Parts: sequence; structure tokens; C-alpha cells
Amino acid sequence: MITTLCYLEKDEKYLMLHRTKKKNDINKGKWLGIGGKLEAGETPEECLKREVQEETGYKLNSYEFRGLVIFNYNNDEPLFMYLYTSSDFSGNQHECDEGNLKWIPKKEIFGLKLWEGDKIFLELLFKNTPFFYLTLNYENDNLLSSKLEFKEKYSCFEVFAPENYVEKIVENLQKYNLLTEGFYADVYSTIDGIGHWKTLEGGNPFDGEIGKSSVANEKIMKFRVKKEFCELAYYLIKEVHPYETPVINVFEMEV
Repeated sequence: MITTLCYLEKDEKYLMLHRTKKKNDINKGKWLGIGGKLEAGETPEECLKREVQEETGYKLNSYEFRGLVIFNYNNDEPLFMYLYTSSDFSGNQHECDEGNLKWIPKKEIFGLKLWEGDKIFLELLFKNTPFFYLTLNYENDNLLSSKLEFKEKYSCFEVFAPENYVEKIVENLQKYNLLTEGFYADVYSTIDGIGHWKTLEGGNPFDGEIGKSSVANEKIMKFRVKKEFCELAYYLIKEVHPYETPVINVFEMEV
């Protein structure tokens, strides 16, 4: 199941919903943010905007995706909750048919009746923590365990090199464990390729002759390093690469 939850904020307060009106409500008696289940064909953002307007009367003008919370409750199917905050909304507040809406100062929220796991991600929101993944494992109302993870930023490399130089590049990078991922070392892949070039006047070619077209078997190395080590990896590749002007492509990504 996929749901959304949003905390509307103004004047250092969050708009909280005291769930008191629905029968057979797993959240009955607890205080939550604003949200609900995705309807058929909806995206999380469409669900977010619909739920906020239906439950509060407010229209979201902008919002921030803060984290993904995974609830494992007893033996039920996991619930994936897209967590948002917004301080940019308009309209007039109305009553909610699921409970009572109230603006609560942030410093007083932990005094409310909350799910134990909610306290974890609320603290992260209060501290303006970067995007996170939070897994919460429940048995009935009891929080058994939790796991917090963050997005990692990587620089992904494509390096075109003569096939007999791959090991030298790997060896140089591994002097600083740049190709180590968890419990695995020398993590990279290669694709066979054929390099084509023509050396111009003034060049100092590793292979081929000035003024003539050249062809050579190459390997395209693919690997990633944590973003903070991008410049070091680039230097170490160039240090042992035989080409006068090596082709090194770098792409940024988050996982």
C-alpha cells in the first residue's frame, strides 16, 4: 500500500489531526499529519494535494518531499508512506470528517499521543534532516525496531582505455579503496569497444601516427565513487592513463 503524509507549518506550529471520528480506525485517538491512501491511477503528489484539500480546505502551492517511511506492521503488506512538509498554502481551513484539526506548537507535539515511530521522523523534520529512508517494524502498537538510511551521492565514471591498462587504473584507484563497495573490492565493469581517432599536428600519440586515422581495441570502464572522492578518482585515472587526452566521462547521481 502507498500513502502520503504532510505536515503543514506556520508560526513554528504544525497542523495536526486528532483521529477521533472514524470507526475501526487503527489510528484512533492518535495525532497525525494530513494524508491518506493513493487512489487508482494517482501519483504520490496528486494524492498529497487531494488529501490536503479534502481534509483541511487548504491548497498546496509548494511542498517538499522529505522522506520515504516504510511501515512493517505485524504480517501485513508493507506500507510505503511519502512524507512531505509545506509552509506555502492558501485557502480557508474547514472541519475534517476524520477528526479534529489543531495547530500545535512544535515544542508541544511530543506531548501528544503519537505512534512511537512518528516521533523518530518528526524529530528528523524538526532538525531539517536531508532526505531519508526510515523503516519501522511494529507488532501491534509496539515499535520493535527502526532503521534510518540516507541517500548517497555518487560520481559515476566511464573511462575509455587500452584493454591492457584497465588493471593499472584499478590498482591506482584501489590504493585509496575507491572501488570498494561494502564488503566487495574491485567493483567495476567493462565493455569492449573500438577506439577511432586521427592525431593532429603537435600531438604526441600513445598509438598511431600524426596525420593518420587510427583504430585500437579499447575497454570502457564503468564504476562509481562517492561524490566527495570524484576529484581524487579523476586525478588517479589520469596519472596512469597512457593517452595524452584521455576520455573520462563523469555523471552525478543519488541512490
